[in-house]
Amino acid sequence: MRNGAARSEPWRALCAIALVMVLLITSCGFFDRSNLPSLPSLGPPSEDEETRISREFRREAKKHLKFINNPEVERYIERIGRRILSATGPQSFDYRFFVVDDSQLNAFAVPGGSIYLYTGLIERAKSTDELAGVLGHEIVHIKARHMARSSGPDAISILSLLGMVLLARTGAGGQAAGVVGQAVAATRQAAYSRQLEMESDTLGTRYMATAGFDPKGTIAFLKTLDQERALNPIDVPAYIMTHPITQERVANAELVVRSLGLTQPRPEAPEALKKVQIIIQTERTTRAAVVNEYENLAQKSPENPEVLYLLGFAQQLQGQLPQAQRNYEKSQKLRPDNPGLQRDLGRLYGQAGEFASARTAFDRALALEPNEPLTYLYLGEMLEKAGDLRSAAGAYLNAQNLAPLWDRPPYRLGNVYGKLDRLGDGYYYLGRSHLLQDEDERAIADFERALKIAGENSPRGQLIKEELKTLKSRKR
Repeated sequence: MRNGAARSEPWRALCAIALVMVLLITSCGFFDRSNLPSLPSLGPPSEDEETRISREFRREAKKHLKFINNPEVERYIERIGRRILSATGPQSFDYRFFVVDDSQLNAFAVPGGSIYLYTGLIERAKSTDELAGVLGHEIVHIKARHMARSSGPDAISILSLLGMVLLARTGAGGQAAGVVGQAVAATRQAAYSRQLEMESDTLGTRYMATAGFDPKGTIAFLKTLDQERALNPIDVPAYIMTHPITQERVANAELVVRSLGLTQPRPEAPEALKKVQIIIQTERTTRAAVVNEYENLAQKSPENPEVLYLLGFAQQLQGQLPQAQRNYEKSQKLRPDNPGLQRDLGRLYGQAGEFASARTAFDRALALEPNEPLTYLYLGEMLEKAGDLRSAAGAYLNAQNLAPLWDRPPYRLGNVYGKLDRLGDGYYYLGRSHLLQDEDERAIADFERALKIAGENSPRGQLIKEELKTLKSRKR
């Protein structure tokens, strides 16, 4: 155990160095190779080491990248990713999905299960199926260990690719990527090979089709990327730098789709992607502009339930609750079987203090879609606001059981148990939340507090001791 933990230290240093180099290069505009730090030489990482790479990289990325912190966005991407993973067989890692708030058209995967999508890519997508194609592609890169296969057998080469994809945040394009490639591993090609790209296209498309997405989404997004490259050949989109687009790849994807024959997609609700895009746009532009866009659409299509729903959603984000309620209720009359609409109605009624109506709306949402953790999270928040703390804890527990890698439900549980004066449980769930956020020191502190209250010989105490043992072994 100690030897394995010790081997993780060079990876921790390398992840930090890769990100520091990215920032130095892009802020100074030049790079002197003589200033490169001395890096350790490592062999190819094992699965346990890949998990450590992923964890350390997530920690460093949090310091230098801005992430979307919205449960609706988190659950949307997570839902797509989990559906695809269900079609890939046994998993070697706990896959995690993150959305970077950056207008670049970019996505990348880190060994050990971390996948990053940029808001610029989400905004350009025309359907959930297109995003499923991207996520399926990235999942295969991790599952098949493409980064190690394409970059070489050593840590330096892997980190050069990670550094390159992170450069996309600056908009520096191919020049910056080339600098990193030369500075870190001049003899390596800083891009996935054509063979590996086609392998990811092939398997990713098959996985997404098995998961119930339309495999034509892969073709559509590849064509979008090809158009971006043709329209802007100088400032090449970052995704294309690490995932080269060729007509051969497009033709291969078309061949794969034809080989699948007739598929029966189970698509997300059509407004799911548009809601996420509204949230992203609201962060970038004035909220009134987003509302005005949908008001114009509603004037043209006053009986369109999707348009009315999206207008209400944009108004709710802006705090226009009466207007949002009117449009939600109009949409509900036209399409009463929409679980997302019922969930958002529940949130809106809760915001207005109409708790009985909120509970009715949440119950409808759960009847239509019983296994959506986002609904339980919002239900818990409403019940907590209404003062029904025990029922709120039950809702948060359901959310956690349905999404065990999501840090929000245990955080809410920790707080509500604190209000119920169940401090042992409160500290335990806060520790779980901090653990999922890769904040080991805070997790250890919370677990130790929980252990003192629960007692070492209690069932909860035994569980906490195991958590602490694992966490402390990572520090050695």
